Amino acid sequence: MTYTEYFRRFNANDEEQVIQWIPNDAAETFLLKNAPRLYCPDKTVEETFAFRTWTIRKHLKQTEDGCVLTEFLVNEQLKWAGKHNTINAPLTHHLNEYRWFKNADLLLDYIGFFLEGDGQAYAYHTPALTAMVRFCLLTDNEQFLKEHIDSLERYFLYWESEHRTACGLYRSNDDREGTEVTISGTTPDKKRLYGLRPLMNACMYGDACALAQVFEMVGDKEKSAHYRQRAEEIREGVERILWDGTFFKAIHPLDQNFDREITLSDIPEGCDARELMGYIPWAFGLPSAGKEHAFALLKDARSFRATTGLTTAEISNPRFMYRPNGCTWNGNVWPYSTSYAIGAVIELLTSYEQDVMTNADLYDLIQTYAKMHYSMEDGKRVNFVDEVMSPFEPVWSRRAQAKATGAWLADRGRDYNHSTFVDLVLRGLCGIDEHAETLTVKPRIGGIWPWFKLENLTFRGETYTVYYDEDGTVFGKGTGVTIEKHSEKDSQERRTSC
Repeated sequence: MTYTEYFRRFNANDEEQVIQWIPNDAAETFLLKNAPRLYCPDKTVEETFAFRTWTIRKHLKQTEDGCVLTEFLVNEQLKWAGKHNTINAPLTHHLNEYRWFKNADLLLDYIGFFLEGDGQAYAYHTPALTAMVRFCLLTDNEQFLKEHIDSLERYFLYWESEHRTACGLYRSNDDREGTEVTISGTTPDKKRLYGLRPLMNACMYGDACALAQVFEMVGDKEKSAHYRQRAEEIREGVERILWDGTFFKAIHPLDQNFDREITLSDIPEGCDARELMGYIPWAFGLPSAGKEHAFALLKDARSFRATTGLTTAEISNPRFMYRPNGCTWNGNVWPYSTSYAIGAVIELLTSYEQDVMTNADLYDLIQTYAKMHYSMEDGKRVNFVDEVMSPFEPVWSRRAQAKATGAWLADRGRDYNHSTFVDLVLRGLCGIDEHAETLTVKPRIGGIWPWFKLENLTFRGETYTVYYDEDGTVFGKGTGVTIEKHSEKDSQERRTSC
């Protein structure tokens, strides 16, 4: 099936309830011009790749503050959202996913909106600086980083001043990480506590490394060294305090006293849990070698591997699914957490010597994730992405519950935009090195896919077609990887193209 056919089928199956900028009838032209296209033997992965380019396009919104992206497609102002219904929680995912589009420069406005504009940059904890730096490097926008270096540093220093504790790590709660009602952060008697959590501290580690990188770009060796040292201090603290010998865990002391040393003994009764967010430190390359055995749990049906995907909490935990309804994180399967976990596996395969996870394991995770992207609507199976799925049956559970009870905004999660897929396939399966100066492709699907083709792939401002042909019989361009460049850099077109 061609991408034109995919887009037309998605349109035909869609209830277009909200139009923000690019309506369905303009999606085909917009996406064929700007979005990357993957062709491969696995039609579920291929179709989901096309679908996720089609859904993120819906969330683009032109405003007086420039182009922004939304998390939810709704026609009313959400009480937990900021201006233009923007929410900073998914910012990292938005930038990671859209950076592969030809007109990605549109989102420089979006970055500026949170760094220097009216965006609520501190509402939720997210590795914003890491995503901003990676976005700007992959889209050939180093100059933007240099020009906004003071704002980047100011963002980091806010978290330093407001959330750093006496032990050198940072406190947060599950709700402000967008992970409501966890086992670790909500006690059996329903107290939501602040604590030292893997996500928050991995974010700060990644952001410190990113800030050091930008200061190095501008030649400020002193500040670059300062933030690299801060990153090392965070690394040491995370490994010393949050690692229990098997996993990174969250610690939420009952006394809420962070002016002292925090240890694993401070975990309240009923809150000792291995949760999927414990893999996030690997997504940023934080852990030192020797902890890779934790990834075996991703393949264990007693731990994180459920029927529909990766559970947010370990299946064997006594409080697993203690509150299953709604947007809860005590066992349900979320695209959001799945994105981070798969990102951690990609980093593990890229940067660590280990024998726990293989390329085939990565493929299995991404293929299972792709299979989540469907729903039965009026008796018809259609492409779909929502907020949260049941672990053991392919039902978007929050949506099903809300519709059954007539809850407010029951359909709010349709085309939910708080995860990545395109980015994971490009970096993970296709093996694109996001950090390389020039496009470098080392596929991880040898022996799994005999071929794939990437069209309209944009990397550092240039457009490419990439062919992978295991035995040279499919494309007639030889064996292995062939890269063809099609355009020279044109920053003005990338900035304005729609």
